Amino acid sequence: MAQLENDWSDWNPLAEHYFDETSNKYESVNEAPAKDNCKQDRISKQMQYPYLVIKKNNQFITNNMLRNFFGDIIYDIEFRSGSRVFCVYFHNIGSLETAWTKIRQFPNIIFCVEGRSQPNDTFLPCQPNEAEETKMPEPEPTANAVDLESRNIQVSANQKKHPEFFKPPIVIKADYNGKNSLLAVNDVNQRYLNVKYEFTLERCGAYELQKIVEKDQAVLYYRSGRLIVTPHNQQESKACDGESKFPQLAKKCLACNCYTDNSCKFCRMPFCNPVCFDALATAHKESCDKGRPPVIDDTITTNITKVKLPPSGSNVKITAFEQTNVLYVRSAEIVAEIAYYKVLSDVMMRGKLAPKLTQLPQCGQIVIYKSNIQTVRAMVLNVDNPQSIYVVCVDYGNVEITTLEYLHECSVYLAALPRYAVPVLLRRVPRRYMCPNVRCMLYELDHTYTFVLKYSDREFDFDKGMQRVVLIESELNRSLNGLIKTIVTPVEPLLSEAGYKEDYLQHVHLPTGKGLDMVVMDNTFIKFGVIHCTILDYAYEVTQMQRDIQFYGESVAKCAFYAAPKNDLCIAKYQGKWCRGLCMELVGDGYPSILFIDYGNIIPIHVNDIRPYPPQFIFPILTTEYDLLGVPADITDEQLARLEKHLAVGAIVKCDEVIYNKHDNNYSLRIDAVQNLIK
Repeated sequence: MAQLENDWSDWNPLAEHYFDETSNKYESVNEAPAKDNCKQDRISKQMQYPYLVIKKNNQFITNNMLRNFFGDIIYDIEFRSGSRVFCVYFHNIGSLETAWTKIRQFPNIIFCVEGRSQPNDTFLPCQPNEAEETKMPEPEPTANAVDLESRNIQVSANQKKHPEFFKPPIVIKADYNGKNSLLAVNDVNQRYLNVKYEFTLERCGAYELQKIVEKDQAVLYYRSGRLIVTPHNQQESKACDGESKFPQLAKKCLACNCYTDNSCKFCRMPFCNPVCFDALATAHKESCDKGRPPVIDDTITTNITKVKLPPSGSNVKITAFEQTNVLYVRSAEIVAEIAYYKVLSDVMMRGKLAPKLTQLPQCGQIVIYKSNIQTVRAMVLNVDNPQSIYVVCVDYGNVEITTLEYLHECSVYLAALPRYAVPVLLRRVPRRYMCPNVRCMLYELDHTYTFVLKYSDREFDFDKGMQRVVLIESELNRSLNGLIKTIVTPVEPLLSEAGYKEDYLQHVHLPTGKGLDMVVMDNTFIKFGVIHCTILDYAYEVTQMQRDIQFYGESVAKCAFYAAPKNDLCIAKYQGKWCRGLCMELVGDGYPSILFIDYGNIIPIHVNDIRPYPPQFIFPILTTEYDLLGVPADITDEQLARLEKHLAVGAIVKCDEVIYNKHDNNYSLRIDAVQNLIK
C-alpha cells in the first residue's frame, strides 16, 4: 500500500482538463471567415450603393487609374481576380450619372459589362437577358386591347394607306438613243442618266438662300448645291475707248482657246498646260522644226473639251454637290486653276452679247444660262415642261430649274472651251435625304478647302458613269467621306436622354392665294371639317424622307419597345412602314395615340412598334392642317362619303382659295365644289 502511494509516475494534473471538453473555453480566438461572407458583403453593398462593373482589358486598368479617372465620386473599388473585373461603387445615383458622362466622353478607355456574363453570377447588376428577350414572342395587337373609351383625343376612324409620290426621272435612256442626240455626244458616260435634283426646298423658299457677309463685303448665295460669291456693291462695267492690251500680253491656246502666256521657245506655239501640249504634240512635232506654229483642226479641239478627272493623288476643290454621295470637283493645281478661271471669265464676257433663244432647246444642247447672279454655260437636260427646264451648269455641276427667257444661244467658240468640273461618287457613302445639316456642311466646303483625290480605276461605276473616290482634307488629313457618312447616319438615342418636342423641327408654311393645287395627305377627320394637305413638290420630299426613316427603323433602332412621353417625337410603324410621329396621349393600355406629322392621321400604336426619335432627323414638317370651309357640323353619312371620294387621300385638288388666318394662326381651304357635294 505504501508502495502504491509513493508511485506518482502516471499522475498528470492536466489530463482531466485536457480530455474534458466542457472545460475548453476559447474566448479570444480569431475564427476563419465563412466562404460566403465576402459574397454576402458584396450583395449587401450592391443593394446599398450604385455601381459599375468594369472590365480589366489591359494592364493599365488598375485601382489607382480608376480613382484618378472618376475622382472623388467613388465610394469603394473591389477587384475580382477570377473574372478580372472591377466593381466600382459610388456614393449616390448622381455620382453614377457623372461617371457615365465621363465614360461617354472617352468611350475607348473604360468598357463596362452590360449584362450577366454567367447565369449564376450575382455580383453584376440585375439586368434582363437580351438573348432571352429576342426569343420571347411579342404580343399580337388585338382590337379588344385598345382602350378607346379612356382617350380624350379623337383618333382616325379609318386606317388608310399613306400616299406616296415619286418624281419622274430628269433624263431617260431614250434621250441618249434618239437620232442625232446631242446628249449622247456631250455626255459619253451617260452620267446624267442618274442625275437628281435635291434642292426643291431651297427653290420654294424653305431654307435661306442668301446671306450677306459684311466683313468680306460680299453676298453669299446658297443655290442648288453651289455657293456663289458676288460683291456687295457690284459696279457696272463701262465701255473703254481704247483697245484692250490683253491680247498683246497673252495668246490663245491652240488646243482649248484659253488665254495663256506659255509658248514654245522655238516656234512660239501657245499652250496652257501639259494636257493641252500633249493634245498638240503630233502637230507640233511636224511644224516646230520649220519654225512656225502648227495648223490644228477640229479633232484636237473636240478631244480637249472632254471632261477628264484629275489623276489620283492630286489636289482638288469642290465646285458643287448634287447628292449626299455625289460631288463635282476640279483640279486645284495652279496651272489648271488659272485656266479654269480664264474659261469662266471668257464665258461671262462673251455671254453678255449672246442672243436669246426663240424656241425650246434640245436635250444635250449647250446654252448660255443668265440668272440674276451670273452668266454661265449650261447643258439642257429636260424640256418637258417649258416652265421648268432642267439645265446643268457644266463649269460647276449644279442643276438648275429655269424658263426659256433666261436661256441664250451659245457660240461654237464658247461650247468648245474645256470643262473642268467632274462628277465623282464618294466611296462607301450612302445616298440619304439632303437634310439641312448636310447642306450647311457642304456649303462651307465649297471653294474654301482643298482635298487630296484618291481613287482606283478599277472602281469606276459604269452604271452611274462616275468614278468612286475618297476625298481627304489636305491640311488636317481628315476624310470627307467619313464625315458625311457620320452626319447622314442616324443614331438611336439612349432611353435616359430627354426626348424631342415638335418645335425641334421646322414647320414650312405653304403658299396662300387663289387657284392653287393641293395634295390631300389625310382625310380621316373630314367630318370635323379638318383636312391635311401639302403641295406636290413637298409631297415628293415627304416620300424621299421615308427612305432614311425605314433604314433607321429596320437597321439602326435596337430598342424592343418604347413608350414615348406625351408631346414627344418618335418613330412608329404604321401598316408595315416606319414613319415620323408625335405622341398625343397615353392611356395605360400600351397603345399611345400617335399623330403622324407627315400625313395627319392619329392612330393607336403598340409600344412594340415605337422607337425613340434620332436627333439627326431634322427634316422639316411639310404637311399642314386646314379647316375646310362649308362643312356642316351635322354632316350625314351620305354627304361624308361623297366628300371622302372627292377629297380622297393622294388626290390633287384644285382649291379656289387658300386663306391664312393671322388671328387664329391657322389655315383654311375654300373649295366651291364642296358646297355641291353636301347638298
